Order: sequence, then structure tokens, then C-alpha cells
Amino acid sequence: MSVQNFLQEDKIDEIIITTVPILLGGGTPLFGNLPNHKAFELMNSEVLLDAMVKSHYRRKQHSGV
Repeated sequence: MSVQNFLQEDKIDEIIITTVPILLGGGTPLFGNLPNHKAFELMNSEVLLDAMVKSHYRRKQHSGV
């Protein structure tokens, strides 16, 4: 299964993405097209080895009001 499958099935509450800033061309979208909007908020971000960025996101909870 891919990240897209888990997101489509609402199986992801938190995600950590490490970005290495290297230009490789057009690239491939990490999440692709999702049928429903998914709202995540940034919890933490840190620079690793002066070259990468590690970002921790948590799914926003919807209020029932």
C-alpha cells in the first residue's frame, strides 16, 4: 500500500516527512490527488545535518459543533 491509499482510507493521524532539497526535475507528487481535503497542522520542524528538514504533522481534529 502507498501513502495515498492510507490517506484515502483515513488511516493516517500523524506523518513525518524528511525533505532533502535536491532539484531532480518535475518529480512525483507525494500524496497525489485525494477525493477529500485532509487537514494537518505542523507540530515540529527541525534541520538535520545542515541539509535536510524533518517536519512532523498531526491531523487536525474536527469539532463536532
